[in-house]
Amino acid sequence: MKDKLKYKLGRNIKAERIRRDLTQEEFAENIDMSLSHVSKIEQGITSPTAIALFKMARVLNIPMEKFFDGIEF
Repeated sequence: MKDKLKYKLGRNIKAERIRRDLTQEEFAENIDMSLSHVSKIEQGITSPTAIALFKMARVLNIPMEKFFDGIEF
């Protein structure tokens, strides 16, 4: 369950980044995170912190809840 949640969350983050036409590198710079860490989050290998989610939502100009679309707990 936990791995599935991380995977879906990462896919949602990636989809929103792509919708905004940002590369992983640009996104990483904008949220002050390493490119490798962004990659691991988008692949569902690791989970972002609440602060990272906040920064991502702000950069992408979306509510944080959007990252959890389609995820059931």
